[in-house]
Amino acid sequence: MNEHGSEKILFTLDEKFRFSCHSGLPCYNSCCRDINIFLTPYDVLRMRKGMGLSSEEFLQKYTTTLLGDDGIPLVVLKMMEDEKKTCPFVTPEGCSIYPDRPWSCRMYPVFPLSAEEVEFLIEEKGSCLGYGQAEEWTIREWKTHQNIDIYDSMNQSYKDITHHEFFQKGNKLDSGRAKLLYQACYDLDWFKRFLFNTRFFNKYNVDQDLIDKIEKDDDQLLLFAYRWVKFAIFSEDTLTLRDKEMDKLWQASSKNSS
Repeated sequence: MNEHGSEKILFTLDEKFRFSCHSGLPCYNSCCRDINIFLTPYDVLRMRKGMGLSSEEFLQKYTTTLLGDDGIPLVVLKMMEDEKKTCPFVTPEGCSIYPDRPWSCRMYPVFPLSAEEVEFLIEEKGSCLGYGQAEEWTIREWKTHQNIDIYDSMNQSYKDITHHEFFQKGNKLDSGRAKLLYQACYDLDWFKRFLFNTRFFNKYNVDQDLIDKIEKDDDQLLLFAYRWVKFAIFSEDTLTLRDKEMDKLWQASSKNSS
């Protein structure tokens, strides 16, 4: 049930709210400053490809990386060093990378309360005049309108990593595994070189059709990076070694360490 007496209102997927952001509002673009925007690997993939940058160029120029308490790298969009700490992609006409804007920008003003996305929070800030506009949406309709589905689909595999039982048990990534996760998931150009400039595919069983897809399609490359992380960090059986004896040893050591 909605808490309509509060500035913070809870919604389910099919409850309705009114919101519209457009250039006719005096507050247009004012929300695009002095905020923390955490980027998922798919956010980075979309943004840097849309800008024609390598993953390394984008990460160095536009992001800062922090470490969470569990050792998971947290990639944050770097705001400009002006008085208002403005987003580097905002212009007087709006977002310069709008077709490839991050997940959190697409979802605004809707905030999921948990990874399961059953309940959502809409915080009606006094400075935003988009609330109460004529356009009415359910949360489900808003997500469709903002093309969230592909983001949710690509991000789910990353959620499987960041919410892995390894962390639920209180474990923490050491610096080496944190770096591996960052490079594989965020610096996809590095990961691609790791796959194709080494003997990786001679060592692991990967179908040739999938190898071809990984080489041509960055979405497939990212999904494979998630598989590699689960194998390399959590010892899951998402990959197998071509050497059957070595694979038996790997499987045995994985079971003993779980």
